[in-house]
Amino acid sequence: MRLVLALLAVLATTTTARAQGSEARSPLRSLAAGQDKPVVELVTMGVGSLIWERHGHIALCVVYDDPSQDACYNYGIGSFDHPLQMVWGFFHGTHSFWVAKMDPGQMLGIYYYADRTIWVQPLPLTADQKQQVIAKLEHDILDDNKYYAYDHFWDNCTTRVRDIIDHATGGALSSMNEPTDGRTYRDLARAGFYGMEVPLLVTDIAMGRATDRVPSYYERMFLPDYLREAVQTKWHVEPIAIYTRRGPPPLSDGPSGRPWLALLILVITAPAWMFRRLRQRQGKHRLERAGLWFALVPQLLLGAVLWFLAIISPLPYVRWNESCLVLLPLDILLVAFLPGPRRRSYARGRVVMLALIAALRLIGVLEQPLWPLLLWPLVPCLVVGFLPEPPPPEGRPKKK
Repeated sequence: MRLVLALLAVLATTTTARAQGSEARSPLRSLAAGQDKPVVELVTMGVGSLIWERHGHIALCVVYDDPSQDACYNYGIGSFDHPLQMVWGFFHGTHSFWVAKMDPGQMLGIYYYADRTIWVQPLPLTADQKQQVIAKLEHDILDDNKYYAYDHFWDNCTTRVRDIIDHATGGALSSMNEPTDGRTYRDLARAGFYGMEVPLLVTDIAMGRATDRVPSYYERMFLPDYLREAVQTKWHVEPIAIYTRRGPPPLSDGPSGRPWLALLILVITAPAWMFRRLRQRQGKHRLERAGLWFALVPQLLLGAVLWFLAIISPLPYVRWNESCLVLLPLDILLVAFLPGPRRRSYARGRVVMLALIAALRLIGVLEQPLWPLLLWPLVPCLVVGFLPEPPPPEGRPKKK
């Protein structure tokens, strides 16, 4: 949904930018022909191949009598040349994104270059409504107003455009009560990542229970496709494709990646029980500890990250993350700091806790897709808590 750094490549190649600019500018003016100027147009961009392009993009463009005044307002600008700073700003709720006023040819040239379908819908606004929209757009590009804390579901480039149109039209969009297909926020987010199993798994692990709610028709317009659909439904404005993607169409379905995650977890945790068995047979104490560390370190690191983000982030779907109940940094006690008997007691307590989490998930109290993730702490906890303790190495008394 965000603007990628292809802008820099387009601007750096002057001849290409000018050619694309002249090509991209004319469709906006052609679709506004015969209408009272200025004309406000909703411009929707389809998905691209990069991960941040997988949910589409949107902008508002204004066409005037004087072509030199034409402008597009893009709320999806981020500092992609400083990705760590941008990601930190996103999770920390700082103003990491902003809106920019752009030349229509340059803006649309980016999406021609990225081979992303572009639709245009001239909005049937009254003169007063147009002035409200333009005044808001001009207000938002001022230095004191242009930055905002990006939120993928509730405050993104599409919701900002949606709210501007809705406010100017007296709630025309928010008053729509059309039925939805029943998909949750999580389902809608996952739909953009079909064919990309790692991002799909991230949506399971890193997105909390707030995303397991079904959005209303208006809330669903956080995605560009649904805002385009709503404008078509409300005002019967057919979206006109001024550019059609030449590459393969985006996938509409695909594997969830969850079986692969379960298999990966079983592989990672296998040394914990394999080396315990080996110690029972051959007395190799160091291998047993190495196997436990191998099984625990990845989940401890991931759990620490999730807990840290839950503590510092204002985003509800980061803060209230049920994965934090499964991945506890305290599980380091399975292999360090505690004597053997207390370690076994802790492991057994964790197994009870994980069983309770599974039961709460089964009856619907917990809502996130936690099933594969539960295996990660469960295997080492079963090993430490329930497999028979091997005898100590010769010459070393067993601790009591």
